[in-house]
Amino acid sequence: MRLFHTLSSRKVGMLSFFILSAFVLLSACTSSEDFANPLDPENLRTSGAPDGLVLYAGDKQVRVTWNDIGQEGIKAYRIYRRSTGGTDTAFKLVGSVDAPANEFIDTQNLENDRLDASGQLLAYEYRITYVDVNGIETPNPTHPPTETEEPRRIWKTALATPSVPPPVPVVTLGDPTDLTIKLFWDGYELSDDFSIFRIYAALDNEDGKPLRFEVIAEPKRDRFYYFDHDFEVDGTRKVYRVAAVDTFGAEAFATINAATPNVPPAPPKNVRVIYRARSLFNTKYDAVISWTPNTEPDLDGYQLYTEDASGNFLPRPAPAKKDRTWTIPGEDPILVGQNLQFRRYWITAFDNTPGPDGQRDESAKQLAQSQ
Repeated sequence: MRLFHTLSSRKVGMLSFFILSAFVLLSACTSSEDFANPLDPENLRTSGAPDGLVLYAGDKQVRVTWNDIGQEGIKAYRIYRRSTGGTDTAFKLVGSVDAPANEFIDTQNLENDRLDASGQLLAYEYRITYVDVNGIETPNPTHPPTETEEPRRIWKTALATPSVPPPVPVVTLGDPTDLTIKLFWDGYELSDDFSIFRIYAALDNEDGKPLRFEVIAEPKRDRFYYFDHDFEVDGTRKVYRVAAVDTFGAEAFATINAATPNVPPAPPKNVRVIYRARSLFNTKYDAVISWTPNTEPDLDGYQLYTEDASGNFLPRPAPAKKDRTWTIPGEDPILVGQNLQFRRYWITAFDNTPGPDGQRDESAKQLAQSQ
């Protein structure tokens, strides 16, 4: 009996292993095949509809957005809408935009703050398709997948309720700061149904292609400013939308263009110098200069300077941007009056963009304090 029990356990274990392996393999195939291409009509997650459908309500309008991945072969996008609260109201085509595009503003016969008989807020429901170069529309709007017909494949939708939005913010730019754009809307008067501010940004490509706006922040109602630090180089241009949003989700926004100013990095901090005598028989010394490294992403390096007896700055070595200490060996002191004195050392930081004059864009000089 013991031998039979042992063999049976081994058989059961092997059978369980094969079942588990088959399940894992099947799951892997399903994941890779059914979810790999979001524009595939058989994709279980998207049904082939463009991904990232998000709506932004406004005054008798809805801004429809989606992810345009730049896929070759897409000719246009089509937007469908129906009203909730009815009895099986069919989706109707309300607009079409040529690719590439990632936004459509629907203003066709939309009403604000619609309510049903019980006082519940009604919404508009949207779907989106794409049309390829052969004129084939995906998903097929004449036979969309439903939860009954295709329980694993659903054509996703989004809801929005137009409403009279809060007042449009008046946006101004702050003083130039390195790799920073400052947006202010001081004095904004909050409406009774005000909810939040919403900041959108898009790189200003200046090539005529649609701007790709993304939400980068949602400041609270008591904050009337936003500082954008997401930059790598001077002169980067962005387009901003600063929106005021009410409790219904309706928004009104101001658009403003800005560019990171062409200004130098901040001076290095905690600059120190140690003077080390080289010999008892002469006055030469080594100058060991150290500093706290800068953190600006466009930093290109540092420049050391010394002063001569007349106070003129003389360029010395230029440490790399990863350096945080530098030794200048065999220095001679300078004669000031009738006394020999150690030289004074200064350091600047410079970035990888020339200044407005075309010269290297250096920070203010920082004096090294002796230790």
